[in-house]
Amino acid sequence: MNSTIDILAIREGDEKAFVDMYYLLNGKVYNFFLKRTRHSEAAKELTQQCFIRIYNYRASLSLLHPPEKQVYIIAKSVLLNHLRQEDRKAARELTYANQMYPVGANTSDNENTGFETQDLLEKITQHLPPVRKKVILLKARQGLSNKEIATQLSISVKTVENHLAKATRQLRVLSPDLLLILTILFFEC
Repeated sequence: MNSTIDILAIREGDEKAFVDMYYLLNGKVYNFFLKRTRHSEAAKELTQQCFIRIYNYRASLSLLHPPEKQVYIIAKSVLLNHLRQEDRKAARELTYANQMYPVGANTSDNENTGFETQDLLEKITQHLPPVRKKVILLKARQGLSNKEIATQLSISVKTVENHLAKATRQLRVLSPDLLLILTILFFEC
């Protein structure tokens, strides 16, 4: 496949060569984003951003490295930027929710914070595997103990503890902000 992509022509602004590369690698790039975001619309948008970035910086493409590798590096960069933006957005939403509905405030509008909290919880757990996500959601949404979660999911308490520990590690790698938000949600729920 690499032999059909003419990096030199792309660098020189040959639109046909760029379109050829797009058609050859578009599916792989989309699948890369879909696997990591688990949202087809986000994957489509990120794929588009990736190829726009490649086109805008085509003059810096290397003749020494395989085109697929260069596209993968750019896709990874686009994904990291997207995850950082999502983290910042979730943190801003949490800050806003805390300002609008301070903990302990005695208003009838406090029911609305449940929707905002659930929104944040969905954003935080979107990157987790399904069972790990279920464990986190049962813990945060319903305030279940590890034993209750184990019973409900028909798994051992030790497995629940392992999922919680792995989720914590995974969220720490993705973003310390996500871990902080999740910790806050555990104490709110």
